[in-house]
Amino acid sequence: MSDDDNDNRGDAAYLRCKHCKGFYETSFARCKWCDYDDPVRERDGSAKIYPDRETCRAIQFAEFEQLPPEVRSEPMGPPRGEPTLLCNCLHCGPDGHTFEAIEMRWMANEQMWACPCTTCGGRGFGIDIHSAENRWQCAECGHFYTPANNNYRHDNACCPKCGSTLANGWFDSGDETYDEDDEDDDFETDAPVGAGEPVADEELPWDDDDDDDDDDDEGFEADLNPDRRLRDDIDFPYTPPPDGDIDIKEDDIPF
Repeated sequence: MSDDDNDNRGDAAYLRCKHCKGFYETSFARCKWCDYDDPVRERDGSAKIYPDRETCRAIQFAEFEQLPPEVRSEPMGPPRGEPTLLCNCLHCGPDGHTFEAIEMRWMANEQMWACPCTTCGGRGFGIDIHSAENRWQCAECGHFYTPANNNYRHDNACCPKCGSTLANGWFDSGDETYDEDDEDDDFETDAPVGAGEPVADEELPWDDDDDDDDDDDEGFEADLNPDRRLRDDIDFPYTPPPDGDIDIKEDDIPF
């Protein structure tokens, strides 16, 4: 789903959700970020249409510039100089939607940058949110770039902005094709007597009866939240306690 959405984003028209402030394609019946059906409306009551992604991006740029300087420069916010970098969220997983870095949300109550999705819990670029593009990021200046000739070998790393040869991202090792038979030959050893025989449960010192209880708990959680999503973080905001106000009792310490 997300790949098709990404392919069509340039030509799509958009709505804007009043609940989460996210933009979503008019092809969606509800906001893809929070599942609300509450778009921004015109004076006549009709849904306001934004003609293309460029228009939406310009609005998000303007709103980003209105944030305090310390928020705009926060290390886990949208990468500097790369506001249109396409990103994925680890919490949303492969079924989540691809989004531009500028679409990340500033969570004032948590003092963190978040995924546009309000029910996933993804926080921080470089933590839960990563580039969806096959590009290297310079380890020195943070610039994203594609290596020359699309050659993803370590010795081809050279940042076009600062010249650094240190980069983060996917690398092609260039090693020969992996042969599983060769690995088996390298690791042949004399197996100890009894190797491969099943071990009775009572012989496992770490085995206990708590496993059944864990399974029951998982089933209970699934009943409460069948799709495994978190509660909407706008309707149910989390506010960390002030520093020094956490009351820890002796019973709370497990050791």
